[in-house]
Amino acid sequence: MLALCGLPALCADVCGGLPTDAPKEAEFWTDSGENPPPLSFRISVKHGGPAFRITVRSRLRELTDNPVVAGDIEVARCQDGKRLQLLPVMADQPLNFGASFQAEDINFDGYLDFSVLTEFAASFGSRSYWVYDPASGRFVQNALTRELGENCLGSDWHGGCWKGNIDIDQNTREIRTHYIGGFGPCASDFDGDRYRVKDNRLILIHKEEVTDDRCKVTVSDLVGGTMRVTQIRRFEPVHPPPEAPPSPSPDTQPPNLPEPVPSLSGELLYERPLDGHQEGLFSNTGNGQQVGQVGGSQFVSPDAVDITGIRWYGYNCTPVGASPVFDISFLSDNDGLPATEPTYSQRVQPQVTETTAHAVGNPQSAAGYEGYVYTVDSLPPFSIPAGRRMWISVSQAPSSCQWLWNRGSSVDSGISVWGISESSSRFSRWTRLEGNLAFALYGRKTGTAAH
Repeated sequence: MLALCGLPALCADVCGGLPTDAPKEAEFWTDSGENPPPLSFRISVKHGGPAFRITVRSRLRELTDNPVVAGDIEVARCQDGKRLQLLPVMADQPLNFGASFQAEDINFDGYLDFSVLTEFAASFGSRSYWVYDPASGRFVQNALTRELGENCLGSDWHGGCWKGNIDIDQNTREIRTHYIGGFGPCASDFDGDRYRVKDNRLILIHKEEVTDDRCKVTVSDLVGGTMRVTQIRRFEPVHPPPEAPPSPSPDTQPPNLPEPVPSLSGELLYERPLDGHQEGLFSNTGNGQQVGQVGGSQFVSPDAVDITGIRWYGYNCTPVGASPVFDISFLSDNDGLPATEPTYSQRVQPQVTETTAHAVGNPQSAAGYEGYVYTVDSLPPFSIPAGRRMWISVSQAPSSCQWLWNRGSSVDSGISVWGISESSSRFSRWTRLEGNLAFALYGRKTGTAAH
């Protein structure tokens, strides 16, 4: 697919036939356990200017607590193949950096620069950037690239660091930030902030300050060299404050939940109680072209059982009465982690009920996110032998909204995982986490308890 010159010394131009951007079919992740092949690209930094061969290499590994050198980028001259630079790529995730290579004019100086993806989650993507320095003829990092790479623009008025998505608009010559918003009592409407670039530094020209409850957005713009408030947008709560619910009976009230939940047929077989005081875990199925990240929780049933109903908890963009679609998967245990392929998988549309529990999303936000309970009944039975260690994964099917699975009670010990989903039937890169996720299983016992 990529036309690479094997013997640069014999070639008039070692960049002949190389692409200028990453191929669309290149994958960010791989299950092979081997390093992906290097990808090479051609950059002509300016019409009639120097041309370079950029070769991106990745070294796959597991997730780490801090960024480490996870690959490198080699810069060579197209005219003779002479290597000019070897740039380290720092990351804490196992990524195929070449698959995200992007060439564009980052600082709007008329010269082409480049970047690669070094961190991503369901709601954001962070990149490492290099800009072309015409004085030295090299690609360098500076105050601009560091600030963009940290992906914490506007932390002063966002209540801390919000990692989002950064767009570089060549038409307006502006850098824009975008965030997933609308969480909390009010579904506020805000677009993010905008910057210009001067002397390789960001100049704020438009900011949108959002209150913790998401009920007010204060818009400021650069006017006459000074940031001035130009608009204030106020929003009403999406749902009125709930009335006090009737006292539920003990057998219909799961721990830590302030009101009854829809009943399910069958016997309660297993439960991880809800803890709304912890931040949830993103769990969203990939669509085959883009990967998703999903959560999983381990459990062991002491009895042989047939599972026919499931209850779970989560938050983020879930209106009552308009349920999104979810993927339910049960996976066998593989040396303390879930298997790659599920033993049982169903795509379901659960019943959704709003709770008065508020999940903690931003530690500095007093409001939190609206919590929801999801139930699905009358599933095709899934049989589990007594004492068998299993994993359950619940993830929202591909949509424009990212969903988070609530954590289980902190006093209820358990094991959870974070993994990559290419689809509802293929998982990889499972990473063990502390704690557990909130869910309950219903059905019937089919055998005696394990001893």
